[in-house]
Amino acid sequence: MAAPTDDRSVHMTDVPHGEGLSRLLDPLARTAYRSAYALARVYWFVRRPQTRGVFVGVWHAGRVLLLQNSYKHKLSMPGGGYHRGESAPECGARELREEVGVHMAPAVLRTVFETVGSEENKDDHVTFVEVDVDAEPVLTIDRREVTWAAFIDLDTALRLNLSSLVRAYLEDAKHRRG
Repeated sequence: MAAPTDDRSVHMTDVPHGEGLSRLLDPLARTAYRSAYALARVYWFVRRPQTRGVFVGVWHAGRVLLLQNSYKHKLSMPGGGYHRGESAPECGARELREEVGVHMAPAVLRTVFETVGSEENKDDHVTFVEVDVDAEPVLTIDRREVTWAAFIDLDTALRLNLSSLVRAYLEDAKHRRG
């Protein structure tokens, strides 16, 4: 019986050129993300800034999209900081596209929840926008910033290791969605 293969046992000659290069660059990119995040955390600890951002709740058949960032230990959702002049739905649509490859018009994202967290040594003012989709979208992750993404049922999600902001949103969603 042949031994099972995994990513570590594939030789570079067995991998298409672009994928082989990606296997070299992905771990370096993840290290860069972790290093930048660690430096940001130090800065936030010293400065205690106020930040504004958006998270996107994508729902399909009672399940919500969660993801794992390479530089954080807790699960999160697609999201990030505003660009100058962006509305919450515009920011959410951009982050969905950048982080999981899902293209969505800002007009379909509705603002449903706002909270402030200090888990990362900053006053993080976060707006949650959400959308219900009829079909589960195909997710495309870069394996650099985002290393995993999947739709998880709400009760299971609430038992996972979530960021405090995401947990607050999901608890609110549980009450709203009944």
